[in-house]
Amino acid sequence: MTRERILTIVAVVSIAFMSVACGGGSSSAGKMKSAADSLSYVVGMNIAYNIMQMDSTLVPDVVVEGISDALHNRSKLSFEDARNYFLAYMNYDVYDRVRKYEEQYLKDLVASDKDVVRAESRVAYKVESLGDMNNTASMDRDTVAFRYRVTDLSGKEVDPASEREDVLRGSLGVLAHDMEGLSEGLKIVGPGGKLTLWVPSDLAYGSAGDSEKGIAPNAMLRYEIEIVDVVKYRRR
Repeated sequence: MTRERILTIVAVVSIAFMSVACGGGSSSAGKMKSAADSLSYVVGMNIAYNIMQMDSTLVPDVVVEGISDALHNRSKLSFEDARNYFLAYMNYDVYDRVRKYEEQYLKDLVASDKDVVRAESRVAYKVESLGDMNNTASMDRDTVAFRYRVTDLSGKEVDPASEREDVLRGSLGVLAHDMEGLSEGLKIVGPGGKLTLWVPSDLAYGSAGDSEKGIAPNAMLRYEIEIVDVVKYRRR
């Protein structure tokens, strides 16, 4: 057994015990016939919890069949076929469902609040204050200094301000490469201006997300932005 596989099993089992402990109440696993049965049951519970968080459309009986077949070395799909199917599903099927959900969310948002505007880039925004509109950023080489707070649609804060500099500074071109939707929002108001910005997942961190910042895959983000300063690029 490889070191990586051992570490994976240890991590899964540790998470499993933490999940059960957090759930509280039931002690059914402790009443199994043996310690091996109890451990197997807890691992199975953890797999189920992860599956439910991953995709609610999965069919439980077929999931159990897949686990059983794999454990008994009688899988109906080769590893390569299974990998290719999963990658296609994550890159296309999930993307289509996420895109439809986000589009409907933003349509409902615009319909419910007349101050929310949908831009051609597909971001939505609500201006709180305009600031100095004679000095807005517009070119890739314009530099913007700004503060922001960002949450996912559940309201959970991600990329917390306490873990980064209070004021960020960067050119629109560089920001657009890393965070396309955010860079679009920075053009809307001038220094002193504030806005709320909703960024679809493909214009934010995409299907990869960012685990270090606490951003899940395919997460649409809501930014609260304050423009501190804009330095316009001037040709020499």
